[in-house]
Amino acid sequence: MSSFVVKVLQCSLSHSQRDIKPFIYVRSNWMDDEVEFDFLSTSDNQNYRGSLKYEELRNGASDLEQSYEVFFAECKNAMTTHMGLQGFDYDISLENGDKQVFKMYKCKGYETLYLEVPLRKVSNCYQLLDAAIEAGQQKPQAAPAPESDVKETTSLAEYEKYVKDSKLKEEELLRKFLLLINSKKAYIRDLESQLEERSKKSSKQKKSQKILSEDEEDEAYGAATQVMNIDNDSD
Repeated sequence: MSSFVVKVLQCSLSHSQRDIKPFIYVRSNWMDDEVEFDFLSTSDNQNYRGSLKYEELRNGASDLEQSYEVFFAECKNAMTTHMGLQGFDYDISLENGDKQVFKMYKCKGYETLYLEVPLRKVSNCYQLLDAAIEAGQQKPQAAPAPESDVKETTSLAEYEKYVKDSKLKEEELLRKFLLLINSKKAYIRDLESQLEERSKKSSKQKKSQKILSEDEEDEAYGAATQVMNIDNDSD
């Protein structure tokens, strides 16, 4: 089982003229027989969740007449590469007008649909945040052995640059998640405060109405007895 957190550029024609590019944060958990996904779209700040059985990947490879092992490796690489793998497009869009779907296309002269993951909305991205924190706490992997024709100093410098860049990206991702979480928590606290205030006002109004009603009854009960006029018929 392996887990990854990356950010990819969302490909959407509707955002082509905007200065701010929409991104999708992706947490993928690759297990024995399926992969679980958590998505956060910056275009609508909505969180989604979905999963895909490896059997579906096998069927996709068969439809495209590709080797399953090669197709699987390519899909996993495209979904676990920070900022996305070159030659691939990523998008979250409505399917049949009401269901959100994540789609990944390979663009090589023409678009080929590689992944299609049905999504459901979720109320938070805590799993994404936890995964980002966990990734930031993991120790960097050992540098690969240098090629025979590459100097050791060059290899070490490249590795140090890679570690530094990766750490900066992780810190940036973590800051954005924290800002989003704090914003949502503040919004929820505000809603709860408004609800509690309305509940108190409603309770006070009901209590005041009850007291007023009881006072009116007491006044009516203690009022002076009215003289009853009975007209006697005179002969």
